[in-house]
Amino acid sequence: MRGLAITDADHYGRLGITRLASTDEVKAAYEKKCEELNSKGLEEEEIIKEHDLIKESFTILATEEERRLYDWSLSRSGQPERYVWPFEVDPLELAPEPPKEPEDEFPTKLVGYFFLAWFMLSVALSVTLNR
Repeated sequence: MRGLAITDADHYGRLGITRLASTDEVKAAYEKKCEELNSKGLEEEEIIKEHDLIKESFTILATEEERRLYDWSLSRSGQPERYVWPFEVDPLELAPEPPKEPEDEFPTKLVGYFFLAWFMLSVALSVTLNR
């Protein structure tokens, strides 16, 4: 039993939110997913099935205690040898790394070359004008 997740459902992924999302963000994501589901044009059975899955994710993530237990099960499945109590889970520990910004090289090089040209021109002009 140690290290087993309560469920294999990815409730955060199903709603398209991060693990640090607030209750308001969970509610907004639920409403958005319901609107998207209704606009897909699926059959009624499929819509009901998908809506039940989205509603299950919403009820788990909108309730503080159930969300803590779900986060606890996620932390247990990732590190089964490490035991923590359900209410000691740190949400920052479960959060994925934010994507890194690409290095903005071109403008930096452009500014560097501009200052190099400015320096070379000022040296050349000072030598020429001081003769």
